Amino acid sequence: MTENVFYVDAKGKIVDFLSNNFDGFPVKLQNRFLHFFPLMTHYEEEGQRYYPSILFTSDIDIIAKHLPYPSKVELFCDENEHMFNNRIRALAPFTHNDWCIYIEVKDGRITYGILRNTNSIKEKSLEDVIFASQTLREKKVCAILAYADNSWTVTMKSLKGNVLNTNFALDIMGHNDIDHEVTQFVNASFSKLKTTAKKLNELKTMFHNVFKNVLRDIGGTICVVVENGYERDEFLEDGVWLKEPIGMSRLFLQTNNYSEQKLVATADLFMAMLNKDGITVIDNTGQILAYNVFVEINTKLAGNIIGGARKRAAYTIINSRKKGIVGVYFQSFDGEMFFAAAKK
Repeated sequence: MTENVFYVDAKGKIVDFLSNNFDGFPVKLQNRFLHFFPLMTHYEEEGQRYYPSILFTSDIDIIAKHLPYPSKVELFCDENEHMFNNRIRALAPFTHNDWCIYIEVKDGRITYGILRNTNSIKEKSLEDVIFASQTLREKKVCAILAYADNSWTVTMKSLKGNVLNTNFALDIMGHNDIDHEVTQFVNASFSKLKTTAKKLNELKTMFHNVFKNVLRDIGGTICVVVENGYERDEFLEDGVWLKEPIGMSRLFLQTNNYSEQKLVATADLFMAMLNKDGITVIDNTGQILAYNVFVEINTKLAGNIIGGARKRAAYTIINSRKKGIVGVYFQSFDGEMFFAAAKK
């Protein structure tokens, strides 16, 4: 027996979202986008995987003017939608370097290019700047950003403040509020750092930007937050503990003339640690303490958890009631992610 299963409901929701948030969105362009939409979570060209972000807009110049450090490159201009797939194929490789594909629908023409906010890692991303702008919302401009949150969810946001998440997982667990979970983790990671409100906000923004890439580029990871001054014991002993903790906050606190290159290099190092097997440990002043750490899974502490060894390890830590453990960030290969405070 053959059974065909279609994302009919998802298709209808996407069509409604486009029509309700972009006045006069061309139907033929919509159909091309709908065919491409399922590929956004696993798009590949010549063996390289990409997670393209696509910004549909009625006026790219107005959007660019509202970015603090805009870089815009126009590459193609067509009279119709026939070249849509070819244009996406040509532009997708740029998204590996944080460029966003833009598609402007204006005056009966479709213009393709790439857009980037070439700002510091400590400042808000292109997406955050655009959709936090009250001025843009008040202008007569349409904008919809479509991007893969991770390998199982595509998110669409509009200037009207609407959001649509399409989940392609078969065991629908519900779409976690990813921003909320990451924000909870980031807040815990700097809860004991004493600095100015401005520098604290910059540090939190930087960590938030890093973990957007973690969601996109790393299949699974665990990051444990501990109290500042944490004294490790046999529970988290098995791993690589740094002789001198790495504190990204020091680059902000020691001098106003911090090195952007060193900051990016340290963020990349942190990403590499998170991508290693085992657990990365940081304290609640934002210092990296250890990586490649393993715990012995305790089935009683883990409980009746459905999932692999990484998830059972996460719940072993959460339920351990060990002194000094603040919380656990968990992300699995099959799409689940959360931050949970440790039980006291």
